[in-house]
Amino acid sequence: MRLARLMATRPDRVPAASRSASAGDAQLLQAIAAGSEPAFEELRARYRGAVAAVCRAIAGREREDCEQEVFARVWRKAALYDPARGSAAAWLLTLTRRTAINVRAGGLRAPPPIGPEVEQEVETFVASSDLDAFWLDGALTRLSERERTVIELAYFGDLSESAIATRLRVPLGSVKSWKRRGLNRLASLLGEESR
Repeated sequence: MRLARLMATRPDRVPAASRSASAGDAQLLQAIAAGSEPAFEELRARYRGAVAAVCRAIAGREREDCEQEVFARVWRKAALYDPARGSAAAWLLTLTRRTAINVRAGGLRAPPPIGPEVEQEVETFVASSDLDAFWLDGALTRLSERERTVIELAYFGDLSESAIATRLRVPLGSVKSWKRRGLNRLASLLGEESR
């Protein structure tokens, strides 16, 4: 009812082609169902204004998402159009109205299901030490440069504290202090990430 009122008050929003050539619209939907991109573009050009008006009236700020979703659904569902049940224009505007209501409600569409091969890759990644390395690298970047350098030299370079002090040309006490502070901060950061 609201849709009919909207179209009656704004006849400029309903394309002339849809008012006079519904048989042509039905043929376009059949061609779209067969995968014709030119037919899709033609139908989109004919109904862009009407779809925009309905989406604006119902979905409001989400108008652009609504319009994109309507035409995506037309592409996917054109084979469902049955000329015996009504005109192509009615089918399209009903699809538009339902899509706009879904967009307004926040239920645009569910995410596509994840296939078994993606699940396997995720499980492999999570089970591997790559995940631990990822968190460790992230935590190390949050340390001060001195703390990070000392920890990297001690654990990745396998250097003793005195060798690090010699290499960095700093007192041994500074190396010990930076290492202790760095390890404490690292433990705290990794504890945050695991929550």
